[in-house]
Amino acid sequence: MIGRVVIKPTIPRSYKELLDAILTERIKYVGKVLIDGVGARGSQLWVHGEVQVTIPLDIYYEHMAKHKRNSGKLIGGVDVNTDRFNLAIIDKEGRLIDHRTFWFSEVSARGFPRHSAWSIIGMRIHEMLDYAYHHGVKVLFLENPDVLGRLRLMWVRGGDRKHENYNYKVMTFRGSIIEKIAMKAPLYSIRVSYVNPKGTTNSKKHDELMKKHGLDRHTASAYLTALKGLIHQQK
Repeated sequence: MIGRVVIKPTIPRSYKELLDAILTERIKYVGKVLIDGVGARGSQLWVHGEVQVTIPLDIYYEHMAKHKRNSGKLIGGVDVNTDRFNLAIIDKEGRLIDHRTFWFSEVSARGFPRHSAWSIIGMRIHEMLDYAYHHGVKVLFLENPDVLGRLRLMWVRGGDRKHENYNYKVMTFRGSIIEKIAMKAPLYSIRVSYVNPKGTTNSKKHDELMKKHGLDRHTASAYLTALKGLIHQQK
């Protein structure tokens, strides 16, 4: 005997407008259902999983935008690590206006669920972008993930680290976070650009910024990333 059970998914409030647009405007999409658990409690069937929908990016930005206008004039720089990202905000003169650290250290614990990890990181990305928007950031500079990957690979091959597989995973993880920040930034009307990461972590200038402003090394890297972006923007 073959039967059908209709299950109504739980839809987050923030996605309602987007989903309504997909259904009413007949936007083409690719959908799939991922089920990671099924069972019964008494006479009630339960299913746990996700409904995933792929749509054009411009449709996503149109209906999911948090802020459609940005009157800010400041510049932000971000340093991404496996347990946090640091934001530094500067003005057009290169002066440090503000800085903040956004932590997600719990996701680095051994055996932490991958899906839960990316959910937490996603929340921190939105917190950071919301903070940047409300503190006047118009342009956000990130380390170029392609260049970062090549530099990291050279470092691994150079024999400076014994655990090459670990370093490869770190490189990939950081690059993925940078890409997600770049994808979410337009939702806050923040423009993203990239800088070459060379020298943002280990350099004389980096050490000088740490001492001058009393910054930790990650915040100093974010500051230096913003400064490199400012120089690139002025050319």
